[in-house]
Amino acid sequence: MKSEEAKEFTKYYQKKRVTRTYDKQREGNQYRINKRKIELRHFLDLLDKKDNEKVLEIGCSNGFLTQHLGKVVAIDTSKDMLKFAHSKNSFANCIYGDMFKLNFKRKSFDKIVTMRVWNHLDKTDLIKALRESKKVLKNNGYLIFDVEEKNWLRRFVGFFYKHITGITGFKIYQYSLNEIKEILNDEGFEIKQIRFLKHRIGRQIVLRAKLK
Repeated sequence: MKSEEAKEFTKYYQKKRVTRTYDKQREGNQYRINKRKIELRHFLDLLDKKDNEKVLEIGCSNGFLTQHLGKVVAIDTSKDMLKFAHSKNSFANCIYGDMFKLNFKRKSFDKIVTMRVWNHLDKTDLIKALRESKKVLKNNGYLIFDVEEKNWLRRFVGFFYKHITGITGFKIYQYSLNEIKEILNDEGFEIKQIRFLKHRIGRQIVLRAKLK
């Protein structure tokens, strides 16, 4: 069952004030532009998409990653975001879909990727999302995703930065690398590669995990 916070998360990114300003806020200055380029490189390297592979992108939002994926199934719960994503990649099958209830055949994807989505989930919802992804991921398939590393200073500064600047963004949850390793291991995944994306304060952990 979808938690109340997960429902709020879904509704939040359906709001016009969020979807219409998403690109501008995520790439509003040179620092953000440069950081997103580095982030994109990490994701594309870890995904290592081959032409014959079937890939699912969860939470495609404005298509920042989607535009580089060629043929891909990209889902989001925001119809406005799906329009943006498809406008950037006409080869992408951009469809309405919920990460907590994936309506695809079991074991139908070689790889699943999700960027800047699961860092909005607490542990209970993160496990739910992992289990749902596992259903549609082939045996020995790969999962590429990111989480924000635990850092109390970043959490403290981020709280005030958001309120001062008025930047949009849903609640962020932080995890230590050991916590993520334990969660993935319990759910049948083995970490194969790890990258760290440095912020001005703190880091983002980008992982490539294999379904055992």
